[in-house]
Amino acid sequence: MGYVAQTASLVALLASIVVVPVGLYVVRGFLSWLDSGIARRQLMRFLAFAATAAVACALLVLIVRSSVLIIEGISAISLAALTLIYVFGFPLQTAGTACLNLLGRRITYVAFGNLAVWGGLAFAVGLFHYFPSPEAWLLGVYLGYVAAAFAFFLVMRLAGQSGVDATGSLPFTVRAVFLFAWPQVLTTVLWWTQSQSYRFVLGEVGGPALVGLFAAGYTICAGTMQTFETLFHEFYNPKLYRSLADQGHAGVAQTWNDYASAYLPAVVLFGAFLVGMTPYLAKVLLAEQYREMIPVLFLPAVAETLRAMGSALHTMGVAKLDMRVLVVPVLVGAILSPVLVYVLGSIDPLLGTAMGMFLAYLGVFLVVIPISRRALPIRWPIRRILGATLAGLPLIILGQFLTMAFNPTLAISLLVLAIGFLYVASAQYFLARPWLGQTVHVVKGRK
Repeated sequence: MGYVAQTASLVALLASIVVVPVGLYVVRGFLSWLDSGIARRQLMRFLAFAATAAVACALLVLIVRSSVLIIEGISAISLAALTLIYVFGFPLQTAGTACLNLLGRRITYVAFGNLAVWGGLAFAVGLFHYFPSPEAWLLGVYLGYVAAAFAFFLVMRLAGQSGVDATGSLPFTVRAVFLFAWPQVLTTVLWWTQSQSYRFVLGEVGGPALVGLFAAGYTICAGTMQTFETLFHEFYNPKLYRSLADQGHAGVAQTWNDYASAYLPAVVLFGAFLVGMTPYLAKVLLAEQYREMIPVLFLPAVAETLRAMGSALHTMGVAKLDMRVLVVPVLVGAILSPVLVYVLGSIDPLLGTAMGMFLAYLGVFLVVIPISRRALPIRWPIRRILGATLAGLPLIILGQFLTMAFNPTLAISLLVLAIGFLYVASAQYFLARPWLGQTVHVVKGRK
């Protein structure tokens, strides 16, 4: 379990450094290219870049792994093959589905998003049945991304014939992409250190078994919060990118204010759900041998809430086309996270690692606030955040106090989760009413 987590972290790091920043630039410029009739041409250039980068990364991993034992338990060929598949498939799937969402094709967007998840699971189960090894399972998951990458080719078809009028559209030159991407390369490495280095630090202080145990528990919080973020941005991104394409740089501050007013309260409310419901989520999703993590899962839940709130700065960087705003916060996190995990994890591997991650994300969030204010004349929606916090308190009280009263069974856990979900869904709808109807018909380019 430990080396599989390390392998997944490594290939994700490579993709995030080399291809994902360019894919984000493509999504940022897609609507302006669509309006100018040059979207297909730019998408073809990105496809060629992604394929070249995937081969280069695989060769690099093969050479390095053949010389240095960077991850124990996996061969150089297997590591290189997994790198090739992920670095090619994941960025194309991400960019393709994002562009489908911007085109207003929600059903197709959801279909390809589910293909990545459930298709990957089907591939994983099938491969594991015939080749029972962790590498086969990981290969199956990554093949799900490759299958869903066909969304990108569908977007190329929907973009229509290439035109020649690029006036006023976002430039897709080496210089423009480099200026946008280089801070992301730096911040991705630092972010990886902040968010993933615990897998290696904890491996040193507690051993590979504890890495698997902690990663299984933490993934419940991280995966659930990331799912919520994906759903939120599914609805809000068409409005966000259409506003940026129409208003240009002059309207960036107001666009971010509108985004923060919608996003931050929603994250706080869902974070409260996560803090309260982690014991029941763990009861449903974790096998018996991994439930030792349950008493400390509230800390990863809070940490993930802080991370999600701090990610609003990333949206600001995308809006400004200036990702340098991220450098200082992730540098702080990259220093705090491994140091705190090492110090506190040496005292108590599970609780100490959870506390170290929480304190690191808290430090990053405290740095994000003043940096965002200096970057743009923006306002943090304090009143809406406080209102969401108050609305979320019943979830925390219900969830945490029930576990103190008795040990919930699987049936009770499902019941509590159902009640909590109905409450948070109703509250989220109430929060989203001011902007939810505005996300319709935001694409003015060709379809």
